[in-house]
Amino acid sequence: MKRVIFAASMLAISFTLMSCGGEKKPQGDPDLIKVAIDETFKPVMEEEMHQFNLKYPEATFKYYYCSESEALQMLLDDSVRSCLATRQLSDKEKAALQARSLNVMTERIATDGIALIVNRSNPDTLISTNDVFRIVTGQVTRWEQIKYAHQSGEIQLVFDNTQSSTVRYVEDSICGGKALKGNVYAQKSNEAVIDYITSNPKAIGIIGVDWLRNENDSTNLSFLPKIRVMSVSNSSIPEVDNSYKPFQAYIALGNYPYVRAVYYMTTDPLMQGKARYFYHFLAEQKGQLIITKSSQLLPWMQVQFKEVNIK
Repeated sequence: MKRVIFAASMLAISFTLMSCGGEKKPQGDPDLIKVAIDETFKPVMEEEMHQFNLKYPEATFKYYYCSESEALQMLLDDSVRSCLATRQLSDKEKAALQARSLNVMTERIATDGIALIVNRSNPDTLISTNDVFRIVTGQVTRWEQIKYAHQSGEIQLVFDNTQSSTVRYVEDSICGGKALKGNVYAQKSNEAVIDYITSNPKAIGIIGVDWLRNENDSTNLSFLPKIRVMSVSNSSIPEVDNSYKPFQAYIALGNYPYVRAVYYMTTDPLMQGKARYFYHFLAEQKGQLIITKSSQLLPWMQVQFKEVNIK
């Protein structure tokens, strides 16, 4: 059970949930880990923090789930000393930290897949990368404009929020640096994207794959049953044999096209502080095993895959 820290409390406790933009607290406690987390990775990070706290019960997390841009800004403002994001700091940002006598340590911990999801009633679960490009750049706004599609009507393109790492990825890596266009609808969270898709048969949701994990499947070979995850093909005509879903194995083999790195950063100067311990925990065997077994992300540490039939 997660417990909340009160100002007058002298108890040794585990977690405090705060919203982004909370007031700045002293940074000298070696057991305190203040971390801003891209909300895209909330599912796996909850498990990572829980397991770390079992190993180090004296550690106290203060964590902030927010957009990637907010998380990085909190690190740059020294409101937190740790951050999870899908990009590294620029040289200019590192210089700004160094001007405040802060040096950032960065570790790649995983590879994420960006998934396309549709309603359970939508018959179209195969799509080409070319048609994804045409949709996100506004060239295609109706299902009838996709020659192999069976669905009809206006395509509603749904994502979490305008400041999210998912939107940044789509604009930078799929749109070629241009803004999203078409019938675009912003929600406030990844949960809201899933909810929108479950009630809108003509919509396509763009979401980080870890939100789609089927917790009832210990093999990690299926997704949430209430939506359908599209298979993506580099071929102009997608077929079952040349299209792939964002499963860990297909990400590892390079079959799935929409992937990005996940980085954990810390500026905490305390060598024996729990912030440094957690930084190393995520990149080492225990933290990587959690990513392998308890998420849809691909761990950065090399893993072995067994051949199975994926439906």
